[in-house]
Amino acid sequence: MLGLALTACGGDDDTTSARHPMGPMSGDHMGGGPRGVHRRSTPVAEGARRIEVRATSFSFDPDLIRVAAGEDVAIVLRSDDVLHDLTVAGLDVHVAAGRGEVAEGGLRADEPGEYVFYCSVPGHRAAGMEGRLFVGTP
Repeated sequence: MLGLALTACGGDDDTTSARHPMGPMSGDHMGGGPRGVHRRSTPVAEGARRIEVRATSFSFDPDLIRVAAGEDVAIVLRSDDVLHDLTVAGLDVHVAAGRGEVAEGGLRADEPGEYVFYCSVPGHRAAGMEGRLFVGTP
């Protein structure tokens, strides 16, 4: 039975490697279906402004982020309790951190507007783990 459990968690998702040239995250399972499984953080542009976000107890702090259109930003995600990620709907942005970890992921939105960011770990968004990203004109 242990072998079956290890086999279920130990597989590699070839489609993930195709989407992300650096391949799957070593040892981390993101959950959340095909968009959330084994995803690496989005690369950070050199010189990007850093925005710290804390993920804990099904919430983000802050849950409102403001950036300028075309601005390169590094989301610095700290998870206090369990694996969390920050994914932005409509943008190719993803950063994930395990319990007690800090991870960075890049964000750049070229179009002004309002976007939703959320945790794609199963059940977390449904529990209210989401926030708003406001992208203003430069």
